[in-house]
Parts: sequence; structure tokens; C-alpha cells
Amino acid sequence: MDSRKVLVCFIGLHLWVSAAVSSPSTTSELWGSGLIRITLLWLAFISLSYLLSRDALATGTRPVFLLSWTKSARWGEGLAFFLILLVMMQVYMTLKIAIPKFVPFYADPYIAQIDRLIFGTDSWQITHALLGAKGTYVLDQIYLWPCAIVSFGMSLWACFSSDRAFSRRSVLAICMSWLLLGSWVALLFSSAGPVFFEHFYGETDFSELASNLQPDLMAVRTQAYLLDNFGKPGFGKGISAMPSMHNATYVLLICMLYERFGNSWPTWIAVAFESVVFVASVHLGWHYAIDGIVSAVLVPIVWFAVRKFEGTPFRVSIYLNTLTKPSVREA
Repeated sequence: MDSRKVLVCFIGLHLWVSAAVSSPSTTSELWGSGLIRITLLWLAFISLSYLLSRDALATGTRPVFLLSWTKSARWGEGLAFFLILLVMMQVYMTLKIAIPKFVPFYADPYIAQIDRLIFGTDSWQITHALLGAKGTYVLDQIYLWPCAIVSFGMSLWACFSSDRAFSRRSVLAICMSWLLLGSWVALLFSSAGPVFFEHFYGETDFSELASNLQPDLMAVRTQAYLLDNFGKPGFGKGISAMPSMHNATYVLLICMLYERFGNSWPTWIAVAFESVVFVASVHLGWHYAIDGIVSAVLVPIVWFAVRKFEGTPFRVSIYLNTLTKPSVREA
């Protein structure tokens, strides 16, 4: 099956689910607040409709627009993919906000206990003992803007790569990772994270961690914002710990780089970056270590699964190639 058709069906299904589980106020906040979001949604719909109707262009003639489409397919398809990722993030935010409504947070005590069994103590105790307060500020900065820049660059590369088969795999894998892991696995293991433990469970297991995080940290301010707006609609809101989508994103980046460049320096830079993100997610109280470990196990499964949906090149391109090849009579 063509991976683009799988992508359209996958996003369409989750778009329908997000509309079904969200309240009218949530839908209005996430989808109706601003002409730009509405415009992006319609642009995505038009672009996808055009891509799905591409086979109809391969007629017995050779009109000019076929040549133009072939030359610009990378950028046209890439733009459609980028718009899909924007829509996907809106869907993800809608589903993330709805998780505690359907499955209230319950898994944190079990996840925390697994962490203690693996590491002999709470994993944050290890990072704070090794890195101290100065390390906390460094990790706090890395977890914000560098992560945002890397994620944006990764999305652009996935959408506009000159290898269109790789691009289709990457975009499908990004969407599946965020929606399957970030929504359905998160629903199955509904959890808030160490820094929110006391608020949702009334127990002080992680109060020492909270006291170690200074109030001027971006992480602490963001965590306070999420608590103040818990259950409210809006982009960037919602609380969910298992699995860690920060870690999932950069494990997927490692998979993408390894496929394109093998065991080379770009891949190892991504490994180093993901290692820092993993430590930061634990150190700043966002996640238990097991949250990142689960992401590291599940994301490669998603990446290899998308190979099943790899499609063939545009039939338009095949058609044009046959026109440019010399015929047997000409030879």
C-alpha cells in the first residue's frame, strides 16, 4: 500500500477521534481560534486531495503541467507533508488533554517503583548527585530551545528530503510515533511525571526533587503553567509522562540518520544529543527514566513498521521516463 494513503487515513482517523473526544470549547480553542489555523487545515486538505489524484494526470498526452509537477513534486509534496505535521500536532494536543478525562492518572507509583528496581533508587537522585545545581541550569536550557530547533530541522528534513521514499517513511513515522505512542500508549499508562506526583497523588515521594529545582528554571515555570491550566484547552497544554515524546522524537532522528548515513558522525551526534535529553528529562522532573527507555524500545519498532507501507514513485514520473527513453525502432 502507498505510504501516502496510509498517512492520510491515519491522520484522518485520529482527526475524527480528536473531534469525538474533545468538548466544544476544546475544539474551538484548538481549531477555531484564528484564521491561520483554519487556512492551514484547508491547505492540507487541498494538497492531499491533489496528491491522491495524481494518477489521473498520467494520460496519453504530455501537457506542460505534467512536466512542471514532476519538477516541483519534491516541494509540493514536502509542503503537503509539513502541513500534515502541523495538523498532526493539533490532533495530538487535543488527545493529550483528553487522556486524564478518560483514564485518570494511576500509573506513576508503579512506574516509579520500576525505576527504583532498575537503578536502586529514584533515577533523579543519580543525576542530581552527579551534575549538581550548575548542571541543572545547563540541562534546563538544552531542554527548551536546542530541542525546539532540532525538532523543527528534523521536520523540515523529513518533509523536503530529496529522497522522496525516505521522506514519506519519515513523515509517516513521525505521525505514528506522536499519535500511537503519545496518545494510545500514554492513555494505557496514564501518568503525570515525578514533578506532578504530589499534586495528583497527595504523596511526597518527589518533594525533595521539587525543592532541588529552583523557581527561575524554565522547566519549573512551564510545569507551574501546565498545572494552572490542567484540563483547559490550548496548544502546548496537557500533562503526560509515559512514554517520553521528547526522547521518542530524538530516537526517531537517530533511526533516520542511521538509515541515510550509517555509522557516521551525524548519527553519533544525534545519539549524544538524545543522551543529554534523556538525562535532562529525568533531572528536571518531567519523566521517570523508564519513560525514555520505553520510547527507545517502541520507536525503532514504529520505524521498521513503516517500511511495510513504502509506495512506488509517482506514476507521472514513470510516464515521463518512458517518453524520454528511445524506442526500439529509434535504436
